[in-house]
Amino acid sequence: MNKYVLSIALLVASTGAFAQNRLVKKAQGLIKNNQIEEAQTLLTEALNSGETKDMALAWDVQGDLYQRLFADELNKAAAHQPLDTAKFAKNLYACLDAYEKCNEYDEKKEYAGKNKENLMKFRTFLMYVGQFDFQNQNFAGAYKAYDAWLTYPQNHKLVADEPKVLNDSVFDKNQVAYYACLAAYQGKDFDKVATHLEEALKYDKEAKTVRQLHLMTLLEKGDTAQWIDASKKYAAADEVIAQNLLAYYTEKKNDAASLEFANSLLAADPNNKIANYSKGVVLFGQEKFEEALPFFEKSTEIDPTFTDAYYNAGVCCCNTGYGINEAIGKTKNMKKAEYDKEIEKVKSWYKKAEPFFLKVKELEPDNPQRWASRLKTVYYITGEKAKEAEMDTYLK
Repeated sequence: MNKYVLSIALLVASTGAFAQNRLVKKAQGLIKNNQIEEAQTLLTEALNSGETKDMALAWDVQGDLYQRLFADELNKAAAHQPLDTAKFAKNLYACLDAYEKCNEYDEKKEYAGKNKENLMKFRTFLMYVGQFDFQNQNFAGAYKAYDAWLTYPQNHKLVADEPKVLNDSVFDKNQVAYYACLAAYQGKDFDKVATHLEEALKYDKEAKTVRQLHLMTLLEKGDTAQWIDASKKYAAADEVIAQNLLAYYTEKKNDAASLEFANSLLAADPNNKIANYSKGVVLFGQEKFEEALPFFEKSTEIDPTFTDAYYNAGVCCCNTGYGINEAIGKTKNMKKAEYDKEIEKVKSWYKKAEPFFLKVKELEPDNPQRWASRLKTVYYITGEKAKEAEMDTYLK
C-alpha cells in the first residue's frame, strides 16, 4: 500500500513540474503576441511555485519580457515621443538581473550565447539611465546607473572577461567614474563619493573638480584629519588647494605645520610652481617679505600666467619699501644725506613692484580693483603723477 502512495506522489510532483514548464512555454507565445501582462502572470507563477523544472528557461523568458518592456520605451525616444524614464530603468535592471539568474541555472549553457550578446549591448543603456536621472535631479538613480556600468564585469559573469566590456570603446570608464562621484555628491550621499574616486581622478578633463568634490565631501563629513591628508596629496597640482591648506594652518596659528608642508612640496619637486608659491606664502605670513619674493618670482618663471604669484611678488616689494619708510620715521636725528638715501631705497622697492602689478593688469584687464589701487600707490611713492592719475580712471 505504501508503494502505491509513493508512486502517486511522484506522479503528482512530476505533473506539477510539467505544468509549470508549460506555463513558461505559454508565456513565450504570449510575449510574441505582445500579451505582456498575461505572460508576466504566468511567469510569476512559474518562477515562484518551486515546481518549475527548467528554471533557466523561465528566467530567460522573464529576461526577454523585461527586454520587450524597456525596448518599447526606447522606441518611443527614437520616434521623438515622450518616454517613461523610470519604467525604462526599472525594466532594464530587471532584464539584466533575469539574464544573470538564467546563467546561474543554465548548466548546459543553452542560453549563454544569446544572453551574452544581449548583455554586451545593454551595458550602454545604463548610461542612458544615468543621463535621464541626472537631468531629472534623481541623483541616487544616476549614481546607481553609473555604478552599475562601472561594476558591470564583476556583476555579470557571462561578459566578465570580454575585452569589449573590460575596455569599453564607447565610454571612458574614468569619465563615468567622474559622473558617479558627481552624482553621489549632488545627492549628498557622501560615503559613495569615494567609491570610484581613484578612477575619477584619472579623468584629466575634470580631475580638478574631482579633487574639490573629494575635499568638500570630507568637510561635509567633518573629517578634518582626512581633509588635511587629501589636501597634502593634491596640493602639488592645485594652487587653490595649497592656499586653502595654508589658510587653515594660519587660522590655527600652526606656523610649524605650514613650514613643514611648504618644505615637503619643495623637497619633492624644487621646480614645482605650487611648492615655490607655498613657501612664499609661508614666509609672507611671517612678514619675511624679502625672503618670500624669490619664491614668488620662481613661480612666475615656471608659470608665466600665475597671477597670484605676480600679485604677491608686488606686495612683497611694497611691504619691504613700506618697512624701510617706517624705520625712517622712527630714527631720530637722521642726517639729510642718510635720509635721502633711505628714501631712494623706498622708491626703489616700490618701483620694483611695478612690473609685477603691470603683469597682473595684463592677465586680468577686467579686474582693475586688483591692480589699479596698487599701481596708484606705486606711482604716488615714485612721484609719477600722470600714471597715478591714469589709475584713478580705472578706480571710478
